[in-house]
Amino acid sequence: MKKYIFVLICCLFSFSFYGQQEVFFTQANDFYNNGNYSKSIELYEKIVSNGNHSSELYFNLANAYYKSNEVASSVFYYEKALSLAPGDKEILNNYAFAKQTRLDTIEVLPKGVLTRFYEYLMVIDTDLWAILSIVGVVCLVVGFILFYTNNQTNRRRLFFGTWIIGAIVAIVALILAFSSSTYQKNQNYGIVFAAEQDVQSEPNLRSEKLFKVHEGLKVRLLENVNDWVKIELLDGKKGWIPFKELKEL
Repeated sequence: MKKYIFVLICCLFSFSFYGQQEVFFTQANDFYNNGNYSKSIELYEKIVSNGNHSSELYFNLANAYYKSNEVASSVFYYEKALSLAPGDKEILNNYAFAKQTRLDTIEVLPKGVLTRFYEYLMVIDTDLWAILSIVGVVCLVVGFILFYTNNQTNRRRLFFGTWIIGAIVAIVALILAFSSSTYQKNQNYGIVFAAEQDVQSEPNLRSEKLFKVHEGLKVRLLENVNDWVKIELLDGKKGWIPFKELKEL
């Protein structure tokens, strides 16, 4: 009996909690529509801090920061919104306006056909590769059994081919699944929050200053040393900045 009462209390608490988040979201939208962006940001951030995540929430928060002329925060949350809703036209449109407010204009390095094809394979969901690997294993096993239990030459050739193709598909899909998982784990990005930041040749202030970056710039994170992080720009430039000067996506 006590167990059921505890479950009931947990359910009621959950409904109350999520109901409160809906109230906060509605209030934040009202503040935004009335031009009170600071108050809307406060409520949106409160929802995020409570562990709620959605493309709509991040999008609204990004819009509020954009209206408040906070470049880095708006870019950060547009990126977060796109991670949950890739290709959303409204998010992409507003994000394009936000990126125009950045001081840094980085030209992306051109990529070859093979590089683009490799990156396309690597961003495919690893679950898809895993499923394809399982299909290959099933074809392998079925082909193997039918090959050894059938006496007709033509059918044995067919089943042998099924067996070989299944093995190839299983192995290739498994390799791509592991490669894709490793690739995606290494694709760490962050947004620069410092208004202006020198990029050093080494992880210390005594090293050579290579170039400057400004708030709102998206950079790739390569490695950490103490309180420093090595970054890479879209044009291939690399260097070190203090980790506190950016926010990891």
